[in-house]
Amino acid sequence: MRIAWLVFLAACGSDSAVGDAGDARVDAAAPVAAGCITEITSGDHTFTCGGLRVDMRIPEICEAPGCGLILELHGDTGSGLLMDGHTNLRALGEQHGYIVIAPSGPPWPGGPGSTWHASNDPTLIDLTTQVRDVFRVDPTKIHVTGFSRGSFVTWRLLCDHADLFASAAPGGGGDGTDFGEATCFSNNRKPSRNLPILFLMGQKDASVGYDSLVQIRDAAVAAYQLASKTTPDSDTTYHHDRWSGSSVSTVIETFDHGYSTDPTGPFGSAQGHCIPGSTSDPNAAQYAIPCKGPNSFVWGEQVMQFFLAHPKA
Repeated sequence: MRIAWLVFLAACGSDSAVGDAGDARVDAAAPVAAGCITEITSGDHTFTCGGLRVDMRIPEICEAPGCGLILELHGDTGSGLLMDGHTNLRALGEQHGYIVIAPSGPPWPGGPGSTWHASNDPTLIDLTTQVRDVFRVDPTKIHVTGFSRGSFVTWRLLCDHADLFASAAPGGGGDGTDFGEATCFSNNRKPSRNLPILFLMGQKDASVGYDSLVQIRDAAVAAYQLASKTTPDSDTTYHHDRWSGSSVSTVIETFDHGYSTDPTGPFGSAQGHCIPGSTSDPNAAQYAIPCKGPNSFVWGEQVMQFFLAHPKA
């Protein structure tokens, strides 16, 4: 539909002022379908990329160049759409001019939903770069977030592809040694630059363990050589901490909470392995991991605000 560019061109002057050059500018700027991205109009689309299902929302404004891009990754037994149900990032991205891609990984063995393997990382990077190139995404506004197994992937991607991502927001997944996951900030692995990190930590996490979350947080802070710590906000249920360095872009922030899943729900045993502020059904048959309320913050909104505040320097 190219509405955004037509509005821009109309503001430039009369039809005679735009002329053939104006038409050429629209054609040159408009996205062109390529690779696995077969639709370029705004709205919700489902693609198959590298054998994976990919659900994507394209805001109308992103039919012209310059939008941002968010890759969001689910955990075990989840899917792209179930993950987005907890974060609401597709709707938040639409408000702020960000395309959101929510892929689903290979089947979870022995049950419903999907998982991730390290072998999927190249496909996720290829997907991200294809969307970037098709929609002429602003390269300073590409971000990644994930929860649980998706958090392990997020740690790997920020470690191995710091040149691609502006910032990252892992949650509920830390040092992956005990899970057979090569994440980051161990065995001399760290990103090529200190890209900003927002990290969700559950004090009662019974799935990956709070110690694992603390371990990778402390290793990241040490690797970034961050000496200054502040607590911008907190209450009796959580604390939001920030470690910063000499550069504005060198920052690690954590939301460290004491919430738990609904104990009567199917994922009640996960306890602190949950997503604060999620409005998803706590009794859903699959991937029911909202934190039982009331919660003092909404994780998806914090992720969106962090991404907006941290374009690539």
